[in-house]
This record gives sequence, structure tokens and C-alpha cells, in this order.
Amino acid sequence: MAKESQLLTTGEFASRAGIATSRVSKLIREGKIKAEKKSGKWMIGLDQLDAKALQEPAKKAKTAPKKKTAKAGAGAKKSASPAKKKPADKTPAGGGKTYTVAEFAAMTYLTEKGVQEWLQRGRLSGRKNDQGQWLIDAANLEAPDVKRLVRQA
Repeated sequence: MAKESQLLTTGEFASRAGIATSRVSKLIREGKIKAEKKSGKWMIGLDQLDAKALQEPAKKAKTAPKKKTAKAGAGAKKSASPAKKKPADKTPAGGGKTYTVAEFAAMTYLTEKGVQEWLQRGRLSGRKNDQGQWLIDAANLEAPDVKRLVRQA
């Protein structure tokens, strides 16, 4: 393994590699990157940043959100007719309902900050109104990764 100064924790490694910490742990378990346990923590050498396993998921991760938004768009027709809440503002060009960040957070187990982060990362679709506030498309409620977070009434 590498020298002590060249070892990174899973969090540090994930940050440098641009992937999630959970993905680093999974790659270690699968043996795709080499690591050793020190004081109860996985330590990974800097040389592992060049591992082939890190190059392949990056390509897949870029295409995954496109699939999710395609599913969310397909579900827009189904979720637009049953009204659960009053729209926060004017409806988008597609005619679907929208919710404010606070309304969407109240409907799901996401916090308002979490909703905003998901919007910025493209995990939720929405737009900003004239006042600069986010309006989240109701079709997001049908996306598989959001559907599991919807609060049951």
C-alpha cells in the first residue's frame, strides 16, 4: 500500500474522485479499488484514483439522470389530473401542476434544502417564477426515486 501521507479516507477519496462516498465503499467491497483498514477506517492510496472502476461509473452516472427525467416526464400525464394541492403559481407550459419548495418538502420526506439541492443537481424538474422562487413540477412525484419519499396521508 502507499505511504501514510498518501492515504485518503473514503470521504476524501470520494471528493477527489467526484463520486459518492457510498460508491467508494461499494468499490472497496467489490475489490475494484484497493484499500486497507486503519483504526476502523478504510484508507485508500492516491494511486487508486486512476483505477479503471472509477472511469466506468462516471460515464453511467451522466446518463442515469436523463433516464429519471424521462420517466418523470412520462408520468406527467398521469399525475396532472388528480389534484392533491392548489398550484402555487401559474402552471407551466405543459399544463401540469407546480408546487413551491415548501409545499413539495411538506409532501415528501425531503427538507426544503434537500429539495433545492435536488433541483440544482437535476434530480427534480422545475423552473423559477418571476420572483426567483422555484416551482417544482408535480410529475416529479411519480419518479421512482421521489415516489418512495412521498408522505402517505
